[in-house]
Amino acid sequence: MPKPQPEYDIKDFLRACKGNGRQPSNVVLMGGVLETAASHFSLKTKEAIFAFINAGGLEDLEFVNSIEYRRSFEVPPPICDAYHFKSGFSVGYISFFFSESNRKWIIKSFHRDAACGPTIMEFALRKAGLLPASLEGSE
Repeated sequence: MPKPQPEYDIKDFLRACKGNGRQPSNVVLMGGVLETAASHFSLKTKEAIFAFINAGGLEDLEFVNSIEYRRSFEVPPPICDAYHFKSGFSVGYISFFFSESNRKWIIKSFHRDAACGPTIMEFALRKAGLLPASLEGSE
């Protein structure tokens, strides 16, 4: 059986996030994304999220899956691509799709991925008591 492939070219999404040097007008955050980005990665604004992405913060991107966005009112529903990424000592998860109806990229999810377990660095920092307080207990 062939390995699942992303619906979108990740380079197109990353290019859209650049926004020609300004905050991109064709990338939108869904409700809840800003809150999880703030609590999991200390990214408190849309601008901070885009700066993080544009600075290469989505390290070691690994494709997870492509699934229909079942809550969409679009017909057919858009396909969401999901990726794991590393950021320092955390493993993160980002999911996005392209909305044909409004011609925008939508970031659906952006958070730490506790399902991946702690990285070796996170484990070492936790054991040494050096893990930032904002990440304590977020396993």
